[in-house]
This record gives sequence, C-alpha cells and structure tokens, in this order.
Amino acid sequence: MRRDDDGTTTRVCVVGGGFAGVSLAFHVVEEANARGRAIDVTLVDAVGVAGGASGVAAGLLHPYTPRGKVVWEGESGVREAKRMIDAAQRAEEGLDVTGVERCDDADGGWRDSVGRNTGERRTERVANAPGIVRPARSAKQGRDFKRHVEDDDAFARCLTTEETVAMCPGLAFTDDVLEEEREGADGCAGALYIPNGVIVDAPRYLSALWDASVVLASRGAAGTRARLRIAKVERVEDLFEEFDHVALCCGAAVASLVDYEKIPIQLQGGHVLELKPEGLDVGILGTTYVAPLGTSRAMVGPTKEYDAAPEDCFRAGVVDADADPRAADARAQLRELGVKAYPPTAHWDVLRVKYGVRANPPRTSRGALPLAGSVRLDDEISAWFLAGLGARGLVYHGILGRWMANAILDDDVSRIPEDVRRVC
Repeated sequence: MRRDDDGTTTRVCVVGGGFAGVSLAFHVVEEANARGRAIDVTLVDAVGVAGGASGVAAGLLHPYTPRGKVVWEGESGVREAKRMIDAAQRAEEGLDVTGVERCDDADGGWRDSVGRNTGERRTERVANAPGIVRPARSAKQGRDFKRHVEDDDAFARCLTTEETVAMCPGLAFTDDVLEEEREGADGCAGALYIPNGVIVDAPRYLSALWDASVVLASRGAAGTRARLRIAKVERVEDLFEEFDHVALCCGAAVASLVDYEKIPIQLQGGHVLELKPEGLDVGILGTTYVAPLGTSRAMVGPTKEYDAAPEDCFRAGVVDADADPRAADARAQLRELGVKAYPPTAHWDVLRVKYGVRANPPRTSRGALPLAGSVRLDDEISAWFLAGLGARGLVYHGILGRWMANAILDDDVSRIPEDVRRVC
C-alpha cells in the first residue's frame, strides 16, 4: 500500500454532483489507483447526483459549433466523454454482481422534488448513439457546413435536404436553402450529420458514473473510498477542517460560495420540456434542440433567461407549469420553438417542465472556454474550481476532470492547460 509521503490518505472534497463534479471524482479515484495512492473522495451536493442543472438538460455529445467548426479541444473532449460513458454503462450492468450499492437505491424511482430519474429506469442505457443532425436554417449556414466539414472528417458529413428529411420525417427547410439546392449549388448543404453523435440521459449517466467511481475505489489501495454526502455547503473554508483539498464543481451555485469577481461566470436560467416522442430516433440541433431519450421521452429546449440569481440554482428540477407563471410562459414558448425546430413535436404530449441554471464562461479569442484552477479564500486557504462549462458541459467535463485530478494529486495548478487555467 502506498499513501502520501506522510503516510496518510489524501482526503478530497468535491462540491457538486453534476457533470464537472462527478467527472472529477471519477478521475481522482482512477488516477490515484493508477499511481497506487490511497484517496478518500467525498462528493457533496445539496440534493444528490444530477440534482442540479446537469440533470435537467438534454445531453447531445458532439464537437461542433453551429457553423460546423470543431470547438477548442472538441475531438479529445468527445473521446474522453465516450470513454466515461462506456465506464458508466459497464458499472451499471455490473453492479448487481459486484455487491456495491447503487447511488440511486435510496429512493428507487422518480423524484418529483428534483425531477431526476433513479432506480425505476435502471434497465435503460445511460446513452445511445443514433446520430445527431443539425439542419441548415439558412443558405449561409448550409454553405458554412460545406466549407468547414471535410470529406474525410472523422466525426461528421454533409447531407442533402432529401437525406435529412428521410432521417427526420416532417422536417421543414427555409426557402433559401431549398432554392439554392434546386439551382444545383454544390456549396450548400441541407444539414450537418454526426453519425456517431451520442444522446445521453444525463441523470442516468451521472448516477452510473458515480457508481463507477465507487467501484474503482473498492479496487484501490487500502484506505481508498468514494462517498456521497447530501448536504448544502454554506462556507467553503469550514470544509478544510476535514479535507486536504476542496474542489468547487457546483456550476452556477459557485456564485453563492465565491465572489463573482473572482470566478467570472454569467448565470443563465432555462426551462426545458420533456415530451413523449413519436417517430424520431436522431437528435436535432438548432437554436432549440430535440433530443429523443429512447422511445419514451424526448427533451426540447432550452429557454434563455439571463435574470437568474445564485439562489435559483436550488430550484433545479421539475416545476409546476400550472402554478408557476414563468414555467407556464416557458412551456408555451418551447412548444412554439419545438415546432419550428421539428414540426411533428406539435403532436407530442408534454410530460414535464424542468428548470435549471447554467454557468456561462466569458468569451475569448478561442471561443467560450470553461474555467479551471484555484481560487484564494483567505490568506492561507485556496480551493480548486471547475466552472463555466456552459452549453458544452458534456464535451468538456471529461478532459477537465482528468486535468483537475492530476493537478490535485500533484498539488500543481500548471497541470491544467493555460487556455482554461485561472488562479484567482
């Protein structure tokens, strides 16, 4: 057994049970195991795994901007995310024979209070790869697809409007896209198609990934553990009485723990609809996404609400559109936006309305990149943080978790790439 130089197990607290937090917990345990180090990881969340915004939004995994360009580190981000999805699925399929308790066993089903799924859907896959389509909403966007997607692109290719409609029956195109295609313009595509695009059931995936972390911990050096604690953190400094390292991975809720000026994120609230789909397998990207999660549910959204406050983060989950005027307005808006994105959604039944708050990062010359590093709490204490994953949390959560895990285990912030590194 190898422990730290002083013979003790390294105690790590990860605050936040969403994409960033569960990824970091998984990678800390995985990397510590690879090094033969004992690690004691505690995941702390006010609600539990996937109880915040990460458990509300649809998970459409791909590396492209709306113009068809690959985002910063997009390909490596997708590869790492897929590796983690595979690890989560293996854990999900193997827990019944390992004897490790599942993180969703406490309630065993749908939790209306937070709007997340638990034990009732264990037999469903955490993700599927039916492909993702981004229809051209203008001739200019179609030309951008042609310009940015090469014939030998490993992730995507261009479709004609006819090919797109064959995949998405009932889809409609704007007149300029159809006219340019009729004129035989080779420079305009009907859609960007990502054949191996993955649609992730975020609550199922995150619960299974945490289970994978627990399984990894059970195979680690003596003293290695991974534990979940349901608690709201009021003061970060107090956590250092128990832990050697504290990592703030709580999305928009970090604004309630650390000064905005230190970690420059913008809060964005948003509602999504959960519908009963009919006849659509692939995911559809656009200003509004349509993401089928198997045959029983599809997510449509989100609205963009820039008046969110830190306390709104704790309202994440299912909301009552009959009692909440804002949710009722969002339901009507999303119905309209969903029909524009994919007309057949007009006939899909509404199952639930959900709400969440995401943390958007500032824009840079490389685009909107997430933030990772350390933030000083007082003259003697600094905490680690992952923040500002924004709309690309699924793409970036894997590589960010790996970079941060190595930074924590080496106690060296330079292990995080300079493009996203912040020392506040």
